[in-house]
Amino acid sequence: MRVDTTGLPADNWHHFLRLRDLRQILTEMPLDGISRVLELGAGDGVQTAVLRSIFPGVVPVDIAPSGEVEGMVIADAANLPFEDGSFDLIFSSNVLEHVEQLDVAFSEMKRVLAPGGIMIHSMPTGTWKFVQLLLRPIASAVKIVRRLVPGLSSGAGRAHEGSHGALEGVQQKRRTMLQKIVGLVIPTVHGVSGNHVSEFFQFRPKWWKRRFDEAGLECVRSSPLLLHSPYDLLPYRFLGVRDLLGRTGLASVDVFWLRERN
Repeated sequence: MRVDTTGLPADNWHHFLRLRDLRQILTEMPLDGISRVLELGAGDGVQTAVLRSIFPGVVPVDIAPSGEVEGMVIADAANLPFEDGSFDLIFSSNVLEHVEQLDVAFSEMKRVLAPGGIMIHSMPTGTWKFVQLLLRPIASAVKIVRRLVPGLSSGAGRAHEGSHGALEGVQQKRRTMLQKIVGLVIPTVHGVSGNHVSEFFQFRPKWWKRRFDEAGLECVRSSPLLLHSPYDLLPYRFLGVRDLLGRTGLASVDVFWLRERN
């Protein structure tokens, strides 16, 4: 069933994607018994606002927030400043691929999760990685043309603004001119794996499920989300086709529901 996008932002493609994905997740998850929510990698708080409209106690956490968010806690996922069993739900959206100490982070999440609680994590797929590499030269060319031709900007917003976009921006300032030129054709590595090849393998459901299993977590459900690119090429177009392709194995993001294994 196609996700209803009524009321979602029409001027920020990144926010549209995050909120559209969250809307699908919320329609597929049981809401009973959930009141205390930990949001990892809250960024600029666009998803925090939606979560707070549903759950009474939402705590946003980010190591490098990209906006002013009420109640934001500055912390690393591998060192959460909360008591044991503090939350009924731990939620993250496109965050875990950026966590270096993943085993430690899972241990911390299990510690602060209440008995019977659930984790919901979404991560990019191999399809997303392929599209990132394939469309990089096109996206760079479009970006250059928009800068050279006044009034040609899409106004749709980048597809990766938010906390990760802010961190990426800091990294780009430190790049040499040669690195910037190469970057027009080859994008920077998205996560912490080190290279694009390893990301092809790590951005697969099987790889993530193996990591969950090693951490003592049971994947009780997984779902594909929308097909999209990391760039604002043709934003808001062909949503029905993107949704259909996402549900037939070409999703850019997969979401996983996890419980601690007994």
